[in-house]
Amino acid sequence: MRTLTKLGIGMLAVILLLSCAWMYHTHSMYEDTYRSEYRYGVTVRTDFALHNATFYVPLPVSEDGSNIGCEIIAKNASKPEGWDCDIVETEHGTILKIHAEGMIPDLHAPPVPFPEEECSPDALSCPAQTHASERVSARVQADREINTKNPAGNEPMLSPKYNLARAVYRMPHPKDQTPPACYEYESRIYANYTAPPDAEVSIHVELTGENSWWVYGWSGNKYRDYVGVTLTGAQDGWCVASGNLVAGEGRYGDG
Repeated sequence: MRTLTKLGIGMLAVILLLSCAWMYHTHSMYEDTYRSEYRYGVTVRTDFALHNATFYVPLPVSEDGSNIGCEIIAKNASKPEGWDCDIVETEHGTILKIHAEGMIPDLHAPPVPFPEEECSPDALSCPAQTHASERVSARVQADREINTKNPAGNEPMLSPKYNLARAVYRMPHPKDQTPPACYEYESRIYANYTAPPDAEVSIHVELTGENSWWVYGWSGNKYRDYVGVTLTGAQDGWCVASGNLVAGEGRYGDG
């Protein structure tokens, strides 16, 4: 009996030791690979040649200003040749100004179909379209954990934001995770260019703040802030753009 008891205690001690070693190992992997990063991008797409075009688009702003904006001005960003960027103050706050010398669709390139979500559900097929698409993007590493659950007031957010309201999160998510918080709002984008009445220009701005780590596979959590608008014909002024904020998306903890 005593032999069985000692054997049981020994086995429990081994299991406990192995469990502690495993927890220490996985936590070390978590700590060693943990990183936090902000990603910002502005995409302009047109189906008609644009010359001497100017856009004012939302910029990630916090109480400390705009670190991402500073990275873009310091030329630590990816942008097309002939595009100039600057930070300007407007009636809608601090904005990123983009001046593009030209955007010309390649008429010799194979036409590119529109994304499925842009096609009419009643259409038998979605027509292909020749277009030009250019992008300004920047990344900034954070020296702390990003508050992806409650970014408002704690993290950079696209500005301006008007009529912010809670919305239903419609994307699928794992059953063991709390659904992200989703908000809709209005923003403003300024555009100035000449174009025929049927020309379409879409402008999309997205900010992502993300924490990620690797424990036998990448995992993480993030918040996403998005503003977009599609314009038709020539433009010269501010327009209303739709915004969407999703906070608390992903996994939290060492898992």
